[in-house]
Amino acid sequence: MKRKADSIAHPYASQSRMSSPAPVSVETFLIDEDGVLTYSKGFDLTSFGIRPGRASGLSVFDLFSDEPSLLQTIERALGGESITTETIVDGTTYSTSFSPVLNSIGKVKSVIGVSFDITESKRTAETVRKSEFRLRTLYNSAHDAIFTMDNKTFIDCNEATLRIFECRKDQIVGQTPYRFSPPAQPDGRPSELAAMERINAVLNGQPQFFEWRHIRYDGTPFEAEVSLNRIDLEGEVQIQAIVRDVSERRQAEDENRRLAMVANATTNMVLLGDKEGRIEWVNPAFTKVTGFSLDDLLGKKPGRYLQGPETDQGTADFIRSHIKSGLGFKDVEIVNYTKSGKPFWVSIEVQPIHDSAGRLVQFVAIESDITERIATRKALLEQNEDLIKINAELDRFVYSASHDLRAPISSLLGLIEVARLEKNTTNMEQLLEMQEKSLLRLDRFIKDIVDHSRNTRLQIESKPVNFDRQVQGIVEQLQFMDNVQSIRRIVSVEQADNFYTDPSRLDIILNNLLSNAIKYADLRKPDPYLEVNIRSNDKLAEIRVRDNGEGIPREAEGKIFDMFYRASSNGAGSGLGLYIVKEAILKMGGSISVHSEYGSGTEFVVEIPNLPHLIS
Repeated sequence: MKRKADSIAHPYASQSRMSSPAPVSVETFLIDEDGVLTYSKGFDLTSFGIRPGRASGLSVFDLFSDEPSLLQTIERALGGESITTETIVDGTTYSTSFSPVLNSIGKVKSVIGVSFDITESKRTAETVRKSEFRLRTLYNSAHDAIFTMDNKTFIDCNEATLRIFECRKDQIVGQTPYRFSPPAQPDGRPSELAAMERINAVLNGQPQFFEWRHIRYDGTPFEAEVSLNRIDLEGEVQIQAIVRDVSERRQAEDENRRLAMVANATTNMVLLGDKEGRIEWVNPAFTKVTGFSLDDLLGKKPGRYLQGPETDQGTADFIRSHIKSGLGFKDVEIVNYTKSGKPFWVSIEVQPIHDSAGRLVQFVAIESDITERIATRKALLEQNEDLIKINAELDRFVYSASHDLRAPISSLLGLIEVARLEKNTTNMEQLLEMQEKSLLRLDRFIKDIVDHSRNTRLQIESKPVNFDRQVQGIVEQLQFMDNVQSIRRIVSVEQADNFYTDPSRLDIILNNLLSNAIKYADLRKPDPYLEVNIRSNDKLAEIRVRDNGEGIPREAEGKIFDMFYRASSNGAGSGLGLYIVKEAILKMGGSISVHSEYGSGTEFVVEIPNLPHLIS
């Protein structure tokens, strides 16, 4: 019964299977109000025992009882509904129309069926549909902006247009090209005038390709390449425009030009190599330093030509292995050779270059000629060795001088005391006092030299100190200085915890600061004083030494810590004391500052760290 159904739905389908005559383009059949197939024209009903053109007398409800969809269609037609269906049989597409025929009272008396072979028209329509789909897909998926124009405004555009110009479709359709252009192009010409010239040229059959500065909807400029072509559609002339945003490319080109200018102008040697390290380009500085031109080394690995007898092979192997592994490196120093065979030192930095997919494509090498630097470094090392030897000899001299000079000084001081016991000669006392002062000055100078030497040479010793006992010990040492009894002394110490520092250097600091305060006291004032204030915690100690003595001239404040500098002509110091104090404090990791008003007094503030914290 399936075969019968195909026959009624597609009148000449059975003909193609059961007879050889060529199919006709249109077939008709008639069904009466009871569903009886009463007439067929050109419809081969031999399968039912009926010749074409004769009434069959067979009910469609019997013939097609196993085809409910077909019977439903026929019933709808007998109910007065006009229906058209499409069916594919053996690769052929048929369109069959069922049209009801009404009697005088509007009742269906029969249904006329007409069947067409629409295979070719369907194929043509599908081909057109697929072609249009492909074109529309290409149109909308293109990376470039594509739009159509009449002689002045935009008519349609693809999605890329909206992305590039950063707008909605209704914001660009109906607008002119110069709405999306700055007032003038880079050459100074008005955008509207230049755009209309291009449009008129393409309308006259001259395709246009040019560079243009566009602006996005918000006014942001960008560089573009524009292609214009004329399109004739059913007598209507339009323009197809393709706009490519080349801003990033231009930026990259500009950057490459700038980099090329730098590479050509720099005194550093620059090389470009492929991913295997073979040379592709060298800058003029490379040729100037090495004597090798690009033609000499193109496509070759540089190590074969630049390395020689004095080249460290370990360093050369390091360079080769990193390039082979695609890795960069920097600050590698090696001996290279010029084309004439002259050795020179270079510092090399090599970096890999990858493409957008992360694949290694090139290496760039930057080499600096450091021959002079290496020579200077070698000279400094030699000088340093000489200085070490000189310092050792100077230390031996200081120790020898302190021993050989202080021994007779001690003897002279003893003799002076014995001479003072002699009361018979009045001049002897005055002479001996002068000798004593000179010898004491010499003794202080030698002591300063020894302190400086010890501070420079000896390492820091971290020991617990008691600031109060340390200060009292210094005060006792200085009690025989001139005028010390006329100065009021104030000592305040707050030390809660153990404090670790270098006792010897602390002695040097306190001795110099207190002795200076005594030495430069202003005894003309009603209450000359010296104040020592020390506060310490588990992190640091602050030592303040303040007096109301002569003070320091403002122009001298920045120099008082210089070696051999003396801010006052009244004293007889060596000019080493405060220099040694500052060096000792720096050695201990501390700091010192001074505030002074000339004629009013001076305050020194010293901060030293608790050394175990530094050590840990």
